[in-house]
Amino acid sequence: MGEAVQRQAEAPLLAVNDLHAWYGESHVLHGISFDVSRGQVISLTGRNGVGKSTTLRAIMGLIKKRTGSVVLEDAETIRLKSRDIARRGVGFVPEHRGIFASLSVHENLMLPPVVGKASLSRNEIFQLFPNLERRMSSQGTRLSGGEQQMLAIARVLRAGAPLVLLDEPTEGLAPVIIEQIGAMLRKLRERGYTIVLVEQNVQFAWSVTDCFHVIEHGRVVDSFQTAGAAGSDIGRLKRYLGV
Repeated sequence: MGEAVQRQAEAPLLAVNDLHAWYGESHVLHGISFDVSRGQVISLTGRNGVGKSTTLRAIMGLIKKRTGSVVLEDAETIRLKSRDIARRGVGFVPEHRGIFASLSVHENLMLPPVVGKASLSRNEIFQLFPNLERRMSSQGTRLSGGEQQMLAIARVLRAGAPLVLLDEPTEGLAPVIIEQIGAMLRKLRERGYTIVLVEQNVQFAWSVTDCFHVIEHGRVVDSFQTAGAAGSDIGRLKRYLGV
């Protein structure tokens, strides 16, 4: 109980408040607000097109026009460029994975600079993703979809970002690879990483997530914890997603 009270008293690692974002003239986010505690895994969920991926991009500073507040470890980042946000310890794995076609797996993995103490060594990465050790000399685009996803996540972990933003990590992957990624996320949570996940696979997200935030029309409309959740909570989540 004492530990839980202490955690509640701590300032969140990430605090998003009244976040708005635009693509050109299109107003996509309409006041997104949520907090993420240190060492917590949260999921942003909702139907397609409601602003989930845009929220991650806005946090990362990849949206040109955004307003509101994104506080990382008590520092406001809303006016920072994406490269400066990355240097403060935010790692982003986009849905398209961002693997460089002309580089080998080793070169892709070693490309980003180390930005934090949370950096994993090559051996630690190979323990999480054994497939990568056997493919280090292969070109990035010669990997399967699952191996590319592993490489994209591993690259962020080697850089040492304690806050990881994951956009649809299981999209299009085989069940056995999804299980590997789920096991990896649970291990990262045990190591104290903080993860913001956008994920449509409800069963997968439920197995790794501490808290869900449901987004509709560019704003958070519902939130609930997975610990101790009742069947009605799961049903409510599925109704939001139309599944």
